[in-house]
Amino acid sequence: MTYKTSTLNNFVGTSEPTFVGNTQIDGYINNRPVILRRLSNGTVMPASGATLQTSMGLGRVLGSYDNRLLVDIVEFNDDYEFVTADESDIYDASEMVSKLNGCLQRSFDCIRETYTRIHKSDVTGVLSQSRQAKLDAYFPVITDTTVSMSFSPRAIALDTPIVYKEVSTPRLSPSELAKQKRLEIAEAKRLADALLAEESVPSDVQDELDEMFGEDGEF
Repeated sequence: MTYKTSTLNNFVGTSEPTFVGNTQIDGYINNRPVILRRLSNGTVMPASGATLQTSMGLGRVLGSYDNRLLVDIVEFNDDYEFVTADESDIYDASEMVSKLNGCLQRSFDCIRETYTRIHKSDVTGVLSQSRQAKLDAYFPVITDTTVSMSFSPRAIALDTPIVYKEVSTPRLSPSELAKQKRLEIAEAKRLADALLAEESVPSDVQDELDEMFGEDGEF
């Protein structure tokens, strides 16, 4: 399925677990069932070109890498300060971006070195043209002010472009429809059990429930 972009205010979420075929969807965009692409921390992924306000300044999304955003800081926040744990150094926004960018570049270099060491030719000592092309294509294009970040959901505004993919509606047989219904019921029960686990039932209420249904939860 191809990823597409839209704004968050075009997205309508589902009020209960909903499946299209065997795929659980997040909701609908333009009345089409969709799955939202998310970052490693669960936040909806903004599309390339979106602008986000970060603590270090205004950032423009370049893309993603390892389920984290690659953000180019285009305007620095003059009020930003980062104090090291031992309070021996204080970095402003541009200095912090430079350090984070250096970490990102070194992680790319480490991957390149490892891949080359494993796959280089025993004769020439270098990668073949096809392997070199594959390695080059693996890395996104970044600048010297690009950092790798995750974002709180609060950073995503209603007009922020987001990434999603449509889920095609299959033609299901009666048995497949029954299976889909079972999946929806099981997911709803899982969510209900999770909520109950977070909030214990008062003892007097539990006693009444046990008396009505039995301790095993059956009539």
